[in-house]
Formats: sequence, C-alpha cells, structure tokens
Amino acid sequence: MRIFKEIPQHMILFSRRNLHYTDYKWSIYGQNDPRVNGKPDSTPFTREEGNEMVYLINKLMILWDYRFANTGNKMEKLIHDKLPPEITLQQEVQEWLKANLKF
Repeated sequence: MRIFKEIPQHMILFSRRNLHYTDYKWSIYGQNDPRVNGKPDSTPFTREEGNEMVYLINKLMILWDYRFANTGNKMEKLIHDKLPPEITLQQEVQEWLKANLKF
C-alpha cells in the first residue's frame, strides 16, 4: 500500500535560486499582496518581476503536482521567452502554460 503525503500549500518547490534567467527586478511586496500570495487569479502578472515569477511557478507546480525544479525551469523559460504580451493576468498565464507546456 502506497501512502502519498500532500504537499502543504506554503511549501516551496521552486525558489529564486532555481531561476535560469538573471534579468529580473526584485521589488518588495507585502506578505498578503495578491501578486505573491493566494491562488492564481485575475491579479496582474509582471513577467519581469522575479518575486512574481517564483510565486506563480511555485503555485502552479503545487497545483499540477510537479515536484522537480527542472519543470519550474521549463515554465520559467516559456514565460520569459514566449508568453504573448497580451497575457497579463495570473490566471491567463496559468491557462497559457497549461496549453503550451510540453514534456
């Protein structure tokens, strides 16, 4: 019998040190700022912001049950290099990634 442990929502699977690119801005956000807290929703997303990138990748890895940082790197590279400019909300990024992330 296999027992699976649930990943706590606050667990970090992907962090700043896992980022492939180094050209991000690093703004300071309050602890409850929706750009870096909660679940992906209609909150604006800024791909140039490192904290927002790390937050969204980490949240989606938990949501989609991805456990390896290299998956986060694939997500980062897609967002950084190919995300269409008209996609500006967290949930839009989530939908776009779901449709474009291939293994």
